[in-house]
Amino acid sequence: MAIAKQIFGWFGRKVALYVLLVLAILAAAFVVPWIKTEWTGPAANLNRAQQLEDINAALKQRQSALQNQLQASGQAAKEKSIVQIDAMLVEARQARDQAIARRRSDSQRASSFLRLDATALLNDRMTELDIQFRDREIAGLGAMRDRLVKQDALASLIGAAQGQAAQLRVSRERAQEAAQHCRRAEADLNAFEKRWLVRLTLQLYQKREHQALVRARDTQCGHAKRLDAAQRTAEEAARQLEEKRSAAEQVLRTTHGWVDETLPSVTADIEKRIGAERAAAQGSFRAQATLWAERLNLKKVMVQAAFAFALILATPFLIRLFCYYVLAPTAMRRPGIRLIVPGGVGNGEDVPTGLHAQGAARPVIAPAQRSATSVSIILGAGEELLVRQDYLQSSSHVGDKSTQWFLDWRHPLTSFATGLTFLTRIRGEGQMTSVSAVQDPFAEVTVLTLPEGSACVLQPRALAAFVQQVNRPLRVTSHWRLFSLNAWLTMQLRYLVFHGPVALVIKGGRGVRTERAEAGRIFGQEQLVGFSANLTYSVTRTETFWPYFLGRESLFKDRVENGEGLLIVEEAPMAGRRAGEMKHGIEGMIDAGMKVFGM
Repeated sequence: MAIAKQIFGWFGRKVALYVLLVLAILAAAFVVPWIKTEWTGPAANLNRAQQLEDINAALKQRQSALQNQLQASGQAAKEKSIVQIDAMLVEARQARDQAIARRRSDSQRASSFLRLDATALLNDRMTELDIQFRDREIAGLGAMRDRLVKQDALASLIGAAQGQAAQLRVSRERAQEAAQHCRRAEADLNAFEKRWLVRLTLQLYQKREHQALVRARDTQCGHAKRLDAAQRTAEEAARQLEEKRSAAEQVLRTTHGWVDETLPSVTADIEKRIGAERAAAQGSFRAQATLWAERLNLKKVMVQAAFAFALILATPFLIRLFCYYVLAPTAMRRPGIRLIVPGGVGNGEDVPTGLHAQGAARPVIAPAQRSATSVSIILGAGEELLVRQDYLQSSSHVGDKSTQWFLDWRHPLTSFATGLTFLTRIRGEGQMTSVSAVQDPFAEVTVLTLPEGSACVLQPRALAAFVQQVNRPLRVTSHWRLFSLNAWLTMQLRYLVFHGPVALVIKGGRGVRTERAEAGRIFGQEQLVGFSANLTYSVTRTETFWPYFLGRESLFKDRVENGEGLLIVEEAPMAGRRAGEMKHGIEGMIDAGMKVFGM
């Protein structure tokens, strides 16, 4: 899984690098979504627009034919009777039901339109036209039938009005004749009553004649009144019938015998989409990108970016080949670093003048015991222990304790950077102190004793505590090698030398061991934390090529040439970290700086 993650991580970083190269060459501050559908969009837009135009033309032709057929049906319906129109209505309703049965669901029709299924879309719209045609035909036949019914009703009203008018004329003549008879009888009666003899002798001589005239008047006038009342009733009925006829004529005038032959359009959305597709083809990304690419000479830029990308991919491997077969052999032939200080002798370019004469007695540094999780330090007369706070496990209750601010007042920055500040000082003959890592579960410690006149190179980060004479504080000296190729290759330009007499409590991940140089040893660059000052220190090329070429191993390893001296090796410098985990950012820069300054 770790290998797969590394492979995918490597591949992802290279792809991102290529994208950044293209953007840098084009000097563009945006990311172009480069997908197939977008690139082939204009051709697809034009193709869809052409298909839609063919469908639109077929629908327009069909709509025109149905409108002509609807107009012809209206002309034919004008000559049909109600019974014939009823038969036509039955046939039209059956045809509409069949068309409705062919209609698909709304979702299916919408899907055909979105996917531009030409056959299904054309059939759907043809069906809609058929349904609209039948609806219009049914509405027209219904309007024609309603008009015929109203025409028949109006004809009946006209016939009834004509018959009633004839009867009204006869009754009017009879009423006028009766009124004349009534007036004549009244005139006869009035003439009889005006005669003076009648007034004197009416009751005696002419009573019977007078009564006969009165009866004739009453009979004639009563008959005239009855005929007049009947005349008025007949006239009112005639007036009401005339009003009904007028209303029927008005309704008939406002009743259309057919419908508008123009069918509603079923191509509005199709025409809108045709416009959208053509606009998309003209202003599409592909058209704009093609113009943009021609202006910026994109093809040439892409070729340049491809060459740059290939060069960047190959550069690390080319550099590794150069370093492995050219740089590393050259460095191996250069003289190693040998620090000649009191406590060690040697020959070479690093030997300063005025030191011990060749053949002087060299103090022997005894190998340290096997490291353990803790060591017990028993102080002798005139000795004191200085220990880190996080390595002071237990101490005597009666001992004299104080604080020392720095490991060495001449190296305050080194003391601060390596955590050798605020050291606990313990004094007292015979007092025992246990030194052990309180917080680091992987750390082990051991004691390395430097006798009088001896010295060793040591990275202060590996120092947990030390025992020194009260009247002879630990002496630490700095030695720079700015003009040594080996120093630059190992990125360690300064070496700190610890001088005896002193007992150093050295710590390390999963333990620390000391071993003699003998015929020379090779170590990983993180493992060697110290060595005797008289040994020659240099670098050598890693043993195998392919692990280095593939980035699994570093190019150089530390090499100590044969000689009389000890090597201080940390067993597992990466203890406590996950496999392959490296420090990055500020933390990595701090670690690199500490290595440069020998800390």
